Amino acid sequence: MGNAHKNKNERLKYWLFGLILLMLVLPSLQARFNFIGEAPLTGSFVATGKPDPGLFTCAEWLNGKFQEEFNTRTENHIGFRNSLVRLNNQLDFSFFRKANAEGVIVGKNGELFEEDYIKEAVGLYFIGENTWQKKAAQLRAVQDTLAKMGKTLAVILEPGKATFYPDLLPRKYRTVPQLPSNYSQMLHHFGAQGINVLDLDEFFRTKRNSATYPLFPKGGTHWSYYGAVLAADTTLSYLSQLSGFSLPDMKIDEIKELDTIRHPDYDIGLAMNLIFPMRQPGLGYPVFSFSGNNSGKRPDALIVGDSFYFNWLNDQITPSAFGNCDFWYYNNNITRCDYVQDGKTSDKNFREEIMKRDIILIMITGRFHHAFAWNFDEQLYQLFFPGNENPEWFFENQIRVYDQGFKKLVDEAIAMNISTEQRIKQEAEYLFYKDASENPDKYTRRNDLIKLSMMGIRNTPEWMEKIREKARNNNISEEEQLRRDAEWIADEKIRSRNQQL
Repeated sequence: MGNAHKNKNERLKYWLFGLILLMLVLPSLQARFNFIGEAPLTGSFVATGKPDPGLFTCAEWLNGKFQEEFNTRTENHIGFRNSLVRLNNQLDFSFFRKANAEGVIVGKNGELFEEDYIKEAVGLYFIGENTWQKKAAQLRAVQDTLAKMGKTLAVILEPGKATFYPDLLPRKYRTVPQLPSNYSQMLHHFGAQGINVLDLDEFFRTKRNSATYPLFPKGGTHWSYYGAVLAADTTLSYLSQLSGFSLPDMKIDEIKELDTIRHPDYDIGLAMNLIFPMRQPGLGYPVFSFSGNNSGKRPDALIVGDSFYFNWLNDQITPSAFGNCDFWYYNNNITRCDYVQDGKTSDKNFREEIMKRDIILIMITGRFHHAFAWNFDEQLYQLFFPGNENPEWFFENQIRVYDQGFKKLVDEAIAMNISTEQRIKQEAEYLFYKDASENPDKYTRRNDLIKLSMMGIRNTPEWMEKIREKARNNNISEEEQLRRDAEWIADEKIRSRNQQL
């Protein structure tokens, strides 16, 4: 009896040892032979090749680059990696409400948000009231100029989940003190200037408790297909009244509840790479038709916006309403009404593109308010009011549009205990000064030379000390003395340049 029990324990040890060996060997066998097919991970990834000792060089070994890259390649090609990633992600989400997808955060009741929308909504990305005041004044000047030409300019503020579901935000954001936001200041200054604005963000909030179907999917960041149709119908009605064109009316014939979810209703859920997809109950997919007098000339439209627009294009809404509906994605890539990719906006003649349109729409969701219009508004202003560009303002706009650079400056502003607007101005001044040092022929106007001289003096401690002494002797402010000296320097440069000519 004792020997039998002992033999049984021995066999169990062998089985356990064999199982451990198998678990250690299987990933290597899978990586080598791929005998079990795995679904690829979804989302954005940087592709890497397999580990390759042939890439070894002494220089990269000494600086550590070879080891780092070899390790990354090894990790990316471990057998069953995709399944292990999904398992890890599922455990984190199920037990800790953690989303292992870049920029995604889990809110109350498992609602998924992109964190940038939240930071915009609570004011962490606020770019300053002065910025919106200037943008509004410029945009009104452009709007009036286009109106004299018989063209309509309108801003369509798309909704965002962070403002739609403020009660479902993650706990750390539900307790953030209310700060000025780009959304509130944009509405205030655009309203004061009389800019044509359709606020679909507010429209969605009024429909939240009465809508028949969800306006935002639980695992998506864009409006649902039902929400997109309601928004499109409201927009076409608004543009009909604003432009004078008879745009078609939309009628929902039926709403289907499908067994499968249409893209992009689960876009940020897909990026999480879970084993068990999130349930998204109640989504409705409208079947609609157009009616109304649209037998005359259909207006040609130019839409500058973000990915929310693709719902309208994919459902043939804008192609049915407009004669032309070229879409400038982030004011960069062009998609035509027939889905053909038509290159970059920088390759087009901007004046010609504007002149052949009847309606120009700027469509923007909350995530991008700080980068308003991706400099399209600035291009319009320079088109009709050339020669008024302020170099520092130019660089400020470049900073606001550059996503990663902007976020870096936001973090730096917090660390320095200054406003994001101040930090942007500091960086713009530096970029202006640097560009002028490298390309002095670009900046020959007196105002530019004065600004550059003032920055040069401020950045030279010994020079600034002399300015302070002169200010005391002349009984004027330090800033006034600084400007006087800078003006003298600028005038001397202009005089010297004219003599050389």
